[in-house]
Amino acid sequence: MGSLCIIPAFEEEATIGQVVAGALKHCGTILVIDDNSRDRTAIVSRQAGATVIRHVLRLGTGAALSTGFRAALKTDSEIFLTMDGDGQHDPDQIPNLTEPILRDEADVVVGSRLLSTSAGMPLGKRIGNSILSATTSLAAGTRITDSQSGYRAYRRKVLEYAIHQDQRGPSSRRVSAPTREGNKHQGRAQDPLLNHKALNRAKPKTATGRDLASGRTAWSPTR
Repeated sequence: MGSLCIIPAFEEEATIGQVVAGALKHCGTILVIDDNSRDRTAIVSRQAGATVIRHVLRLGTGAALSTGFRAALKTDSEIFLTMDGDGQHDPDQIPNLTEPILRDEADVVVGSRLLSTSAGMPLGKRIGNSILSATTSLAAGTRITDSQSGYRAYRRKVLEYAIHQDQRGPSSRRVSAPTREGNKHQGRAQDPLLNHKALNRAKPKTATGRDLASGRTAWSPTR
């Protein structure tokens, strides 16, 4: 099952090369969306082995991801990952994100930075993230600890459905897809970018996973 990694980037020439090189160890294709950087982000990305799509205007991370998703669906890859270009996401954790999808235990996997007390996030940002995550959890009907995490993996059918619903209008942007966040396999989820809400599977599964901050393994049943 081939995988493709989407990296939105804006003026990341200092780190993007290393990020691309690391991701290539685990993904067949790396797609960098250069959001009209004024530095050498696009050049360094290509030199490192990525395919680059460049916006002619700066449109923001959400638009860059949307561009990446649509381009990715034109390939034959079955798993799509997203990660940041500034080096905060460890490419060697990619197998931990894709494993539940490969095992058919989840359709969306979110790498949480907040499942470990040692997560190195400033207090103010951690509090803000917790508030947003609580709001998202209420809307989604399940506990999500890091709704702002950009380190994710999606099964192809999730993005196909999301893009289809997005084209139909805001009122119908929903996706049926179980998700696993960090070491939690969840039956519902909402992604703040795609605005999709998942529904419980008829037969909940159990999944094993790793907290991306500590590498700790735990079991948690679907709820």
